[in-house]
Amino acid sequence: MTETKPMRVRADFNGLFGELLCLSHKDTSQDADGNLVTLQAGMALTAFDHDEDDHGNRDDLIASGTVEPSPKWLSCNGSRWVLRIDRNGVRHESDLRRRM
Repeated sequence: MTETKPMRVRADFNGLFGELLCLSHKDTSQDADGNLVTLQAGMALTAFDHDEDDHGNRDDLIASGTVEPSPKWLSCNGSRWVLRIDRNGVRHESDLRRRM
């Protein structure tokens, strides 16, 4: 059996509110290759944002979870879709490599 990796979409982690991460003010988001992905409630995905370590090496911020419509208190600011972050929280990709 092969394990499928969740789709990766870009997100601005400045839109992080506890366990919710604003994904988009539209019905789409860009994947890692720049393709548009139509967001839907219940989608499992990983959001990422470009970041660097202390030495200038790329070390993206990541968070995995499930897509939900934005709650009213966020939608009033234009947000349409959020990611409900799973128990792994927000971390750097290098944190995943350290676990292996």
